[in-house]
Amino acid sequence: MKQFIIKNLKVILVTLSIIVTILIGSLIGIILVYQKGFPQIKALEDIRPMVMTTVYDDQKNLIKEFAIEKRTIVKSSDIPEVLKNAIIAAEDNEYYAHWGISFRGLFRAISGVIFNVNRGGGSTITMQLARNLFLFDERSERTFTRKLKEILMAIQIEKKYSKDQILTFYCNKIPFGGSAYGVEAASQYYFGKSVKEINLAEAALLSTVPPSPNRIFNIFKNPQNCLRRRNSILAKMLELNFISQEQYKEAREVELPKKPSEYYKETFGDYFIEETRKYIETKFGDNLLYKGGLRVYTTLNSELQKWAEESLKEGLRALDKRRGWRIKEKLPNLKKQKKDLLTHEVRAWKKLQIEEGKIVKGVVLECNNKRAIVKIKDFRGELAAKEASWTRRSLGSILKEGDIALFRIEKITKELSQYLAQKEKNKKIDLTKPKYKMKLFLEQEPDVQGAILVVDNKTGAIKAMVGGYSFEKSKWNNATQAKRQPGSTFKPIIYTAALENGYSPARIIQDEYFSDFDVHTEELWEPENFPVGYMGPLTLRRAFEMSRNVISAKLVKDITPARIVEYGKRFGITSELKPYITISLGVFEVTLKEMVAAYTVFPNMGIRVEPFFIKSIRETNNIIEEIMPERKQVIERETAFVMNYMMQGVVKYGTGQRASKLEAPIGGKTGTTDEFTNAWFIGFSPSVTVGVWVGLDSASESLGESETGGRAACPIFVSFMEKFLEKYPEPQQFRKPPGVIMVNIDKYTGKLFNEDCLYPFMEAFLPGTEPLEYCTEEDRSSIPDYYGDDD
Repeated sequence: MKQFIIKNLKVILVTLSIIVTILIGSLIGIILVYQKGFPQIKALEDIRPMVMTTVYDDQKNLIKEFAIEKRTIVKSSDIPEVLKNAIIAAEDNEYYAHWGISFRGLFRAISGVIFNVNRGGGSTITMQLARNLFLFDERSERTFTRKLKEILMAIQIEKKYSKDQILTFYCNKIPFGGSAYGVEAASQYYFGKSVKEINLAEAALLSTVPPSPNRIFNIFKNPQNCLRRRNSILAKMLELNFISQEQYKEAREVELPKKPSEYYKETFGDYFIEETRKYIETKFGDNLLYKGGLRVYTTLNSELQKWAEESLKEGLRALDKRRGWRIKEKLPNLKKQKKDLLTHEVRAWKKLQIEEGKIVKGVVLECNNKRAIVKIKDFRGELAAKEASWTRRSLGSILKEGDIALFRIEKITKELSQYLAQKEKNKKIDLTKPKYKMKLFLEQEPDVQGAILVVDNKTGAIKAMVGGYSFEKSKWNNATQAKRQPGSTFKPIIYTAALENGYSPARIIQDEYFSDFDVHTEELWEPENFPVGYMGPLTLRRAFEMSRNVISAKLVKDITPARIVEYGKRFGITSELKPYITISLGVFEVTLKEMVAAYTVFPNMGIRVEPFFIKSIRETNNIIEEIMPERKQVIERETAFVMNYMMQGVVKYGTGQRASKLEAPIGGKTGTTDEFTNAWFIGFSPSVTVGVWVGLDSASESLGESETGGRAACPIFVSFMEKFLEKYPEPQQFRKPPGVIMVNIDKYTGKLFNEDCLYPFMEAFLPGTEPLEYCTEEDRSSIPDYYGDDD
């Protein structure tokens, strides 16, 4: 054999050289074939993975994310060493020793493919990065082709980038389940904190997830799998001297999280957030909205938003109860469905927290005309007949055994409160024993709708927006989309025009029968007051405070409807206003947003601000849009103050008296349309302007007899402002411009006050419009002594 080799050495060498050449050529050919069409690894940092758009409130607190993949890019310095070490221990403990390929792992993976046995992936961190960035569509395949592509791309990546850079790219790209991509999003999802703040046990747990985040290593579905692998990673970290024995033991004792953190939960501001989403989608498109990683800084104040939502809901529920029990069809009944009342679980109870004030579904266990016993989760509540008296029906005729109805938890007994505080230690309750009780109040789902909008006077920033009772049931935004007749809330624009055209608050006008030809209907128009009737001579102030329709019609007739339309546009009304005399009663439809913007003129001393809800939009480190507040002087400062002062009179003495208890200078105006189809109240303090609209989805359906703006909408304003003023107290008065003259007059006659008259009042006047004559006994006797308080 030896002699044969020596004798044929030349032939053997030539043959081997040919074989080697063929193998090298084949390898080069394979490389060229598989490289053809590959993305060029010119700059890995320019590759833009799908990054979520994050939305922040005015305190820079995260309130919403828009994403297909939830991801926040972090720098290498923000990724703790303990997490880097955990990932290396879990995925590639030779990471710093190889140049992108682990031959040991590769051989293990190839043999697994050959023998169809799962012996591990064999991919290095660099190969996994290549697969997730460039071979996304092929990542589920276990083939030689895919593996070869990973190898070739890993080599390119290793040639261009340092190990630290590659590990950072990896940490920002890898999926972690729950739509969370990258370590920052994963840390927020699982632990509710930034990745910079995680500990050893949490770092090891995060490293557990990537191989199968939604199945095998799903923390919430397969916690035991994750616990075993986490502890295995901790052992590997100990073996590699990344951690000490003491750290290892301590980390093993840490429990796994039982549910996702509250970080991603959307709990408020749905209408505001939807306006934000629509704006970005319209201006920048879906791709940038869901994949571009925008940072959107809004004007929303989370605290004010929650107050607004609470106030609107409680106001609509109160109004709805005045409309009576509306459930004509029978309630869902478990007894008729042959369900066990004691064991049946209502779906809405799954995530229910028992708290006072909550409105929840309950199952009626027994009922008579005096009381009902109701099951809510594992507890019992008692509904007394008086807590359902608003229905104006007997309790036994409303509720039957087995009915599922809505209840508000009025009070929790001390015993139940203690149980809830220690429920983890308690066994299941025996429902045959009425041990734990709640006091309940009967509720029903309102069919009335409403909206509330809160705007910062100085800037126009929208601080709170609620577009309806339930965003889940209707996405229609009554604050920005719905156009309704504003009724008397349009009158401040008319009275402003009157002041700038020679009228004064002390001017006497006759409240008497009035008619005019309406070119809109081509009929004689005869406006009516509410309440019906005429009050004779009234000062402009008293007519405004009591919202007398005839006086408004007379003003429009004198100033001309066309001129009023001009003023409406000056105040920022963009909806169509027609130059008809009926404009005096606010018959032309507008949005709540338009009216709130118009009212900012009065506390701002003549400056109108354009409401806006986004401050700036940033992409990486670039500002792609920044909103600058629009401010425009639309009337004289002195005129604005006099109107402001008159609108404070509406609150103190007129149709808005329900707001007079607020401890701040408050101006505002009520509005009610024919047949009580719309109820409005728009008011302001020195800091904010707040608009409230209440109505029904059908614009022609009545809210009910006497459901005026003062009764249906004003209480919602008051409820919000009480919460606002408790935390943000206002100065005691608005600043008066130097040009305004304050004169002590008789409020009823409009003349200078003296001992012959009875109603002294300090009135505000534009220079040259103040009265010059003193009140006489004859003047006093000619004015009816009448106070009105309805709209």
